[in-house]
Amino acid sequence: MRYRLLNSRWTRPVLLFLATLPLITASYAHLAGSREQKSKAGEPRPALAFETYLVDTGTVKETTRTVGARFRFKNLSKHTVTVKKLIPSCGCLNPQLEKKVYLPNEVGEFQLKMATAGESPGQKEYFVDFNYEDTQERSTRLTLKLELPIRRLIVKPKALVVYQFTPGRTTHPVTVSDYRTETDFKVISVESTTKYAKVELGNLEIKNGLRQQKLDVIVEDTIPPGKHNGLIVIKTNDADFPELFVPIIIQGPDRKTAQRNKTVSPKAN
Repeated sequence: MRYRLLNSRWTRPVLLFLATLPLITASYAHLAGSREQKSKAGEPRPALAFETYLVDTGTVKETTRTVGARFRFKNLSKHTVTVKKLIPSCGCLNPQLEKKVYLPNEVGEFQLKMATAGESPGQKEYFVDFNYEDTQERSTRLTLKLELPIRRLIVKPKALVVYQFTPGRTTHPVTVSDYRTETDFKVISVESTTKYAKVELGNLEIKNGLRQQKLDVIVEDTIPPGKHNGLIVIKTNDADFPELFVPIIIQGPDRKTAQRNKTVSPKAN
C-alpha cells in the first residue's frame, strides 16, 4: 500500500506544492503589505494662528501700575471666525478685544492689561482662554508671565465680586496700605464707574509707619437682573501711583426673582 501511494501520479505534484507553500504565502503577504493605503482626511486645523502664545515680561518695576501684553493673530482659513468669549484666569486682568468677526486672511490684535497694585510679590503666571468659532468651537490659551517685586503699596481686595439677589444696601471694605515710611501718601478722591455702587472715604490709620486708608464701597438697595461691571477709581497724591483701580462685579438677581422682589409689599412697622 505504501509503495503504491509513493508511486501514485499525484504524489510528486502534491509534495512540490507543499514544499513551495511557505514561499507563496510569504510573497503574497509582502505584496499585500506593500499596497498603497488610502489616507484618512484629518480634522481641519484651527483657523487662528497667533504670533506668540506666551508673553514673559520678566521683573517689572515697583512703580509700574499696569503690565500690558499684545497677542496678534491671523485668520489663515477660508472661513469667517467669530470670537465668542475671553475668559481670564484672574479678576486683575482686563482683556480688551473690540472686534468680534474676522474674515479669511484678516489680522487682529488682542490686548491684555493687568493692574499690579493688588497683587502679591513673586513669580506670576496668568492666562486668558480665547474662545472662538470657525467650522467648530475652538479655544486657545494665551499666557502672561511676570515677576512682581516686593510691593510697598497694596490695595486689598484686588477685586470686588458682590452677589445682590435681594433688596438691601450692602457695604464692602477696601483698604489701601502704604508701607513706605518716607512718603506722605494720601487718597485725594474716590469714585465708582458703575451707577449701582458708590465709594466713601473711611478712616486713615497710622501705626508703626504703616498708613492704611479705609474705603467703603456701598452697593445700592435694588440691583437689576444680570451682571454689572465697573471700576473703583482711587486718586492719590503719589507721583508713582496717581490712580489705583479695583474692578467690581455686581451680580443682580434673575428676572423672575427681580419681578418677585418688586411685587412683594413692604412689611408694616
